[in-house]
Amino acid sequence: MDHILYFDMMTKTEIPVFETSNDFHAAIGFEHRSHIPNFDIYAIERLEPSASRCMPPYRQGFYQIGLLSYVGNSRLNINTDWLTMEGYPLWFVVPGQVFSWVRDEKMAGFNIMFKKEFLMNGVSNLVEDFPFLKMSENRVLILTKEERESLLFDAQRMNSVYQNPHPYQEKMLEGMLVSFLYFCKAIYERHKTTENHLSRAQVITQKFEVLVDKMYVDTKNVSDYAEQLNITPNYLTTTVKKLTGKSAKDIIQERLLMESKTLLKFSDLDIAEVAYRLNFQEPTHFTRFFKKLSGTTPNKFRQSN
Repeated sequence: MDHILYFDMMTKTEIPVFETSNDFHAAIGFEHRSHIPNFDIYAIERLEPSASRCMPPYRQGFYQIGLLSYVGNSRLNINTDWLTMEGYPLWFVVPGQVFSWVRDEKMAGFNIMFKKEFLMNGVSNLVEDFPFLKMSENRVLILTKEERESLLFDAQRMNSVYQNPHPYQEKMLEGMLVSFLYFCKAIYERHKTTENHLSRAQVITQKFEVLVDKMYVDTKNVSDYAEQLNITPNYLTTTVKKLTGKSAKDIIQERLLMESKTLLKFSDLDIAEVAYRLNFQEPTHFTRFFKKLSGTTPNKFRQSN
C-alpha cells in the first residue's frame, strides 16, 4: 500500500503518548526492554521480524536519535512534515513532537533513546546546549561519509557498553552520550553555518525559542516572554527580528499554528475543542487566527488532510 495513502486512511483518534522507550516497544511489538532507567540503545535491525513496520502518529516522553546506515523505503513524519531521507541521515525526535513512520524491513542503524534526567550530571540545560533538540526543529542532517563512520563507531561502542552491565555502566554511557551529542552539535552547526560563539542576540533568541515551546499555549503576549527574559518587549522583538527575520509575535503564532495543524490532522477533537485546548476564548477567535496565518479555515484544512 502506498505510504501516503496509508496515513490518509488512518482513523483519527487521540494521539497516544509513550512516556518511556519500554512503553513504546510494547506498543510496536518489539520484545526488547531497557534495563537502565531513562536510557536505551539498540540496533534497528533487531526490530525484525516482530515489530510493526508502520506506526500511526504518536508522541513520546523521551528524546530519540536515529542514525541510519540503510534507509530503503523508510519514511518519517514529524509535525505533519515528511522528512527527506537520503544518503546518510541523522534525525532527532523530541518530547511533544508528533511522530509517525513507515519502516523498510531492511532498515539498519541505531536508535538511541534517553530522557533529560539521564544527563542531569553532565548537561545543565539540554536544549540550550544542543539546539537541534528544540521542539521547532525537525530537520534530517545529512552526514558526510566520514561523519557517518565516526558516529556509527561511537554508537556501536555505546551499544557494547550497554549490553555488558557493570558498576560504572551508567556513568560511562552518560559520558559517551554527551560526547555523541557534541559531535551531533558540530554537524548541526555545519548545516546551520553558525558561529560557535553565540552573540547576546543569539543567546536571547535561543532562550526565547525555548520559552515559546514551554509557554505558547498559556500566553501569546510578547510582553510575558520579555518579562521572563528580563528585557523589554521592544528589545526582544528587535533582537529576534534581526536574527531570524521574524518578529517575536510571528514565532509564537507559528508555533501555535503548528500545534493547531497537528491536532486538526491527527486527532478527532472538534474545532471548538481544539480552540479551547489551545487557550482561545472562543472558537471563532481560533478560526480567524488559523485562516489569517494559513489562508484556509480549520474545517477546510482538516478535509484536505
